[in-house]
Amino acid sequence: MTKLRPIALRCEHHAAPMGLNRPAPRFDWALDGDGHNRCQSAYRLVVKAGENVLWDSGKVQSSRTRQIEYAGEVLVSDMHCTWTVMVWDEEDAASDWADAQHFRTGLMHPKDWRAQWIARYFVLPAGREAPADNSYDNRWQARPADHLRRDFATVERPVRATAYVSALGLYELYLNGARVDDAVMAPGWTDYHQRVEYQSYDVTDMVVAGANTIGALVGEGWYSGRVGHNQRRAGNHYGGRPALLCQVHLEYADGRIETIVSDGQWTTSQGPVCYSDFLMGEQYDARLEMPGWTEPGFDASRWQPVEVFAPDPRPPHLEASRAPQVRETVRFEGRYLRQAKTGGHIYDFGQNIAGFVALELSGKAGDRFTLRHGEVLDGEGELYVANLRHAVATDHYIAKGEGREHFKPRFTFHGFRYVELTLPDGSSPDDVTLTGNAIHNDLPLTASMRTGLDMVNQLLSNIEWSQRDNFISVPTDCPQRDERYGWSADAQVFWKTAGYVMDVSAFLEKWFEDIAEAQLPDGAFTDVAPSKPLNPYRITAQPGAPGWGDAPVILAWQHWLRYGDRALVEKHYDRLVAWLKHIADANPDHLRINAVYNNYGDWLSVGPASDRTMVATAYWVLVADLMAKLSGVAGRADMVAHYKAQAKAVRAAFIAAFVDDDGRITGDTQTAYLLALDFAILPSDLHRKAAAHLLRKLDEAEGHLQTGFLGVKHLCPVLSDIGSPQRAYDLLLNETYPSWGFSIAQGATTIWERWDGWTRENGFQSVNMNSFNHYAYGAVGEWLYARVAGIDWDEDAPGFSSIRMRPLFDKRLGWIEAHYDAPTGRIESAWRIAGEIVTWDIRIPPNCSARIELPRAPLSIHSGEASLPSTGPTTTLDSGRYTLTIPI
Repeated sequence: MTKLRPIALRCEHHAAPMGLNRPAPRFDWALDGDGHNRCQSAYRLVVKAGENVLWDSGKVQSSRTRQIEYAGEVLVSDMHCTWTVMVWDEEDAASDWADAQHFRTGLMHPKDWRAQWIARYFVLPAGREAPADNSYDNRWQARPADHLRRDFATVERPVRATAYVSALGLYELYLNGARVDDAVMAPGWTDYHQRVEYQSYDVTDMVVAGANTIGALVGEGWYSGRVGHNQRRAGNHYGGRPALLCQVHLEYADGRIETIVSDGQWTTSQGPVCYSDFLMGEQYDARLEMPGWTEPGFDASRWQPVEVFAPDPRPPHLEASRAPQVRETVRFEGRYLRQAKTGGHIYDFGQNIAGFVALELSGKAGDRFTLRHGEVLDGEGELYVANLRHAVATDHYIAKGEGREHFKPRFTFHGFRYVELTLPDGSSPDDVTLTGNAIHNDLPLTASMRTGLDMVNQLLSNIEWSQRDNFISVPTDCPQRDERYGWSADAQVFWKTAGYVMDVSAFLEKWFEDIAEAQLPDGAFTDVAPSKPLNPYRITAQPGAPGWGDAPVILAWQHWLRYGDRALVEKHYDRLVAWLKHIADANPDHLRINAVYNNYGDWLSVGPASDRTMVATAYWVLVADLMAKLSGVAGRADMVAHYKAQAKAVRAAFIAAFVDDDGRITGDTQTAYLLALDFAILPSDLHRKAAAHLLRKLDEAEGHLQTGFLGVKHLCPVLSDIGSPQRAYDLLLNETYPSWGFSIAQGATTIWERWDGWTRENGFQSVNMNSFNHYAYGAVGEWLYARVAGIDWDEDAPGFSSIRMRPLFDKRLGWIEAHYDAPTGRIESAWRIAGEIVTWDIRIPPNCSARIELPRAPLSIHSGEASLPSTGPTTTLDSGRYTLTIPI
């Protein structure tokens, strides 16, 4: 038996947060250690600043490993702290101290900021000097990136140096010729009129005694560049030019602190990044490079002074970055396919990704290399880009002619698997190397699952990659076309799946701030967050439709169940209350007819359309039920009964309006029955009849699904719950249209937006809306992890301190191996079928238990050499490793 030990230490959901937004941070850890019935009986947590102990909790008798709130000396700005923890096990044996982790407090108060917003002086149009007839000219009026720099000198080398940086737009920071960090798309997307996040960097090793230079490259990004699909207001949603905010703290051995800030002493110039726009792409003219511009001694005599200004309509509130930054995570080598009819050359990267292509090349000065990006090829093997709509998705590199050259874009990204490279005359594909760099918020991957079927394994990969490609500052709908919004319904149907694939705790905390800032004064949540680019004709944001505006309630509840994090629920509870009031005030008869706005219904369903009022009212039942539960979590016992009564009234109205005595629901669609069954709307007799109608609808569709975004996540779970797991497996394993397997048979490496994105009969769907990288239909992932692997949360013990394990076995799948790194520790599940027997191996982490629910009583249960008595199909097991044998 190994020693119990704390692992996976987290502070504010980060391994090492670089800034705090709370005066008292929260600490978490998981536990590791083999053996039966292992548990934590006590812990001791120590926080230090250097050798100074800020807090020593002492030995605390508790099994808690989550949300331990700091209770030491008051933390102030610009502190570098370390923390560690040790635990005692069930026999009071102490662990070793965990490897110390660090955190920085950041700049915790507005008064701590001395830096000013600076930008290149305002030049119209689009940042180009007049007359414009040069490399900076482009038909989209996309701005060139701005170079900003400042020299400074130090008498001695500091013992600690920290840079605090943000931008209205995007930035890269340099110090003495080197990049400060490898993050891309920093500081991320927020409503810049209200809030902007900053990042903190330890630059101690980069500052020298004597001459130093700090430089920044600033691009448009979401601030003034193009985002969204409205070409009448394609960009400039927040402002007309990007800006920088920078403050560097230099601490010397004698305790003296010197501050270098963005102010009027900085200078600015244009350079080789002629423009860099999310939708249009980037043009880079290497002939315009300025070697050494971020180093001391550079001749900046022709550079211009920056402008110090106050952003309109007011300077945004500054907060520390909440989620891990976007980074380059995986690289794919481009495989040459063929020469295109256009004369370009087609490359395949083997995986649909969000990111950009890095080029290595040789050329003459002035040679132009052009990269066009697309997700798929058409029937003739040519690059298909019609579905990108107004997104040009094209990068240009103009060579300087100095040997081997390297290029990758700075402030743009594309959604693509294929690239068409157009070469200058005299160049050959042999002279060029292409590498696809995938980017996304660098969230920890927390699960893995393999099965006995290649198609299911590819589906799991497609789910993961669609999540990677769309988790770029916010959970977007798609990374390729002129849209890229944080659509709320797409996220809520997928969120349980997302939480298996990655640790999304910090990511949701950040996005929930965007959601909260977008909420309207009348309580309406919005369709997207950040909300500004969606409908520029409105003075206020576009209010949320049923299933869309309901998302924050659903997300808050799932966050509580997965992470046991009460703070997010408490912080945003009143906003959730306002949304429910908004619905109830508009619909006194308890049918959701009013305040439904762009009522999308079961978006992009195939087959019969579901009644939109029925769908809306079903969602009202769901969110009222969840608000009753969330009220209990938030300590609002006075509201529990209120929401239970509201849910009861809406249920009654739903049944009266939409359900007949035979259990048939208005519209008679798969989604109608799925929502009614999964939201527990019907009494037992009607529930049983509705279940039969669902199976009938599947038969009428010849065993195929007919759901859209709102219905898809409920298909396999509901079929499993009503006693038809084989039908759920039928849907999973189906490879004919419409199905998950159909897109995979067409070569999909990500989830499609539409079941009929391409069919043999009709070719490509409408170019107006046809993404091949859109995670919503990947919501089946929650069923794969929760029911096929049998790793599910337990509502009675949030945060996976108890695990509900009710796997579904099927001979067609053969075997599975899965693990999930829950907040409490690693959970493992692996089963294999041989003949009529299933052998199921599981691991339950220390401090946890599992509720085992099987279709039949196991023949045996073993833990190591010990044999445990079988208590029937349901039992509870404590932590440890077990092998169960179960008859099929």
